[in-house]
Amino acid sequence: MKKKFAIIFAAFWAVVLGAGLGLKAYWNQGDRGVYLVPQREHSVEEPVLYHQRDERWSKDKLGDSSYTMGSSGCLTTCIASALSTQYQNTGTGREISPGELNQLFTDKGVYNHSGDIVWDKVKEALPEAEVLVASQVDTLEIEDLLDKGRYPIVKVKIGGNGAGHWVAIMETWDKLYRCMDPLDDSGHLTSLNDHESVAYRMRCVYWAD
Repeated sequence: MKKKFAIIFAAFWAVVLGAGLGLKAYWNQGDRGVYLVPQREHSVEEPVLYHQRDERWSKDKLGDSSYTMGSSGCLTTCIASALSTQYQNTGTGREISPGELNQLFTDKGVYNHSGDIVWDKVKEALPEAEVLVASQVDTLEIEDLLDKGRYPIVKVKIGGNGAGHWVAIMETWDKLYRCMDPLDDSGHLTSLNDHESVAYRMRCVYWAD
């Protein structure tokens, strides 16, 4: 009887342990970045570069959260840059600054209480735009978007292993993607290689044709 109980007990914990490892693998799969290498050349004539810590909007809150554009507004800044760059290069849509976009998102309830963007609400705030929330980072999809003059936004880790951060891919140069990095105030595009060319999430907001 004792032997039978021991076998059942061991089997029970084997199932529990296996389930636990499976869940861990499931939750960690989002941290498996994709190494991005351009498949072909893309250029942008007039990139519109914004800096999230620009004094014109750096202290503005993200909705009713405690976070500000300066501390956590990289994604909003990237969206504004992608939309404005599309307008400058194709004439589609309009130019919009990070400050204006943040105010619009705030007014329309696009942010949650943690200052994160609720993607289902972006279209409500920008009915003239399209919103892509990719299920995975896909190099071919990035290439297709760039071909159409749309600028994908990818989540990276600062320096390759730091905090999560968003940058907007604008073009390719010397077999590397070049980006609008909202933490960079140099006035120039930066290399995705600054973040080890690894991306973990992909989004794209663009003006509809």
